[in-house]
Amino acid sequence: MLFTPLSAPSLQLRNRIVMAPMTRSRAVDHNTPNALMAEYYGQRASAGLMITEGTSPSPNGLGYARIPGLFNEAHVQGWKRVTDAVHAQGGKIFVQLMHTGRVSHLANLPAGAEVLAPTAEVCPGEMFTDTQGMQPHSAPRAMTEEDIHHAVAEYTRSAQLAMEAGFDGVELHAANGYLIEQFLNANVNHRTDGYGGSIEGRNRFALEAVRAVVAAIGADKVGIRLSPYGVFNG
Repeated sequence: MLFTPLSAPSLQLRNRIVMAPMTRSRAVDHNTPNALMAEYYGQRASAGLMITEGTSPSPNGLGYARIPGLFNEAHVQGWKRVTDAVHAQGGKIFVQLMHTGRVSHLANLPAGAEVLAPTAEVCPGEMFTDTQGMQPHSAPRAMTEEDIHHAVAEYTRSAQLAMEAGFDGVELHAANGYLIEQFLNANVNHRTDGYGGSIEGRNRFALEAVRAVVAAIGADKVGIRLSPYGVFNG
């Protein structure tokens, strides 16, 4: 079955093997995909579908050292090298949009960016920085409703840029303790406004982001990753 082609209305895959996202930390120049990354994905394009490493839709979401972004033209051109390499081998590729939220350190962020989260509670544990080695996570600023609306717009714009870069679709990362799951998870989201409290409130940010991205690029090109009851990143 693994090597049987998959034919769906929106996606035709030559086999049913999917390569999961794996952080590589190789986007060394302003978080821009490069030739090494194009070679890496091209080498693995015999999988039916590939999901990229976590890619931030926002300067504020670049919490790890050297992870790629997808929010400017240089990123689009860098990712286009990747999608061209994969498509040349007959593969399909989705970009995983991952805003790290409070799983971040200021030393990993570009100038002017900040650590944001549903509340101001610090993520437990440490992370690596190129300039300071292992460090405790930086304290986040609790997002206002305006910040939340801006983040939804960032996911939407990044999905549109993904289409320009030649991706076959996008996966919203709502798992493993990153920003969307920080809203979903009652252990992290202690807000008392319309984006917290009840199940409906905690789900609201995820659903608004998904609906906005679907409206922008089509439901047939959008997936979401969830990790119910996961414990990673607090």
